[in-house]
Amino acid sequence: MRCLLIASLLFAVVSAASGAAAGQAPEGSDAQATVAALVESWSGVYDDLEQVIFDERGLSPLVTDDTRRIRTIIAPVALPWLGKSVLYLEEFLQDDPDDPRRQVLLWLAPERGSGTDTVRVRQLTFREPERWRHLYQHPERLEKLRLSDLASMPGCDLLLTRDGDQFRGGTVGRNCLESTGHPQHYVDYQLLVGDGLNWYRKRLFRLDDDELVTETVGFNWFELHQARLFACRVRWSRSGRAADLAPLTIVDLHDQGGSARFTTPDGHSYELELHSGDWPFDTNRDALILILRELGSGAPLASSWTGLDAKQISVSLGAMDVRCGPIAPNPNVRS
Repeated sequence: MRCLLIASLLFAVVSAASGAAAGQAPEGSDAQATVAALVESWSGVYDDLEQVIFDERGLSPLVTDDTRRIRTIIAPVALPWLGKSVLYLEEFLQDDPDDPRRQVLLWLAPERGSGTDTVRVRQLTFREPERWRHLYQHPERLEKLRLSDLASMPGCDLLLTRDGDQFRGGTVGRNCLESTGHPQHYVDYQLLVGDGLNWYRKRLFRLDDDELVTETVGFNWFELHQARLFACRVRWSRSGRAADLAPLTIVDLHDQGGSARFTTPDGHSYELELHSGDWPFDTNRDALILILRELGSGAPLASSWTGLDAKQISVSLGAMDVRCGPIAPNPNVRS
């Protein structure tokens, strides 16, 4: 029965992929453009630091560090029988590339009934992972891959919604089980994908009482050690009057030269930059600096600076304002 269920789920994936490949996706070209944008944004090589921030069972006394350096490779692969938008993900400890801890095929398609900005990502694992190791480097192996080599991950689809030039989202509900053999825990996995960004948070909950068991976060390697993470809320006015400002989007960036892009409804694209210790504003003191510029122009439209440990920094243009606050405390500033 379990094999039949998995086969049915995989058949549904392939059938949907075949329809999309034939141009039958009901969401149209805008939705397909969103999928293509996610493929482009997500593809790359990521050097992350993964940190356990909560564990109800406590860390083993043999573990001296609750952090791990992770390398993740995400690459498009050509599997016409599965669909046009397929990514291969391989994840391993930084110093052990020949022993991946995760290998997944990601099949991307527009999410039906959710407009044109949401993408459903189905995760497919390999029955014999070692046969398909480093798949992105071996096109000849792709030609041998068949449906029978794959297994589904029921309940672990990701829903990622476009937010400016970033995508954010994750699993939904309590259906992504840690193990189908021993379904005691379910996984809540949240993800932010952007230009050079692959930030994630994985939480494990008990099924019987929804109590948190473990929580793990992953961020770009240098950011977690040297930088604070900021959320910047952008408001924009169609009329150009400050009195008509309304929420537009939220973008995330770090303060070691981090940048994020967004587009306003009138078609103009902008970039935010945030600096602190990476760009000394004053040789006698540290500062936090926020810069807003329109893409294609060299000079900033606006900038501001404040103390390094400030709780907020903002810029205002009348027709637009941006307010940024730290997501987590500054690890470099002692209380």
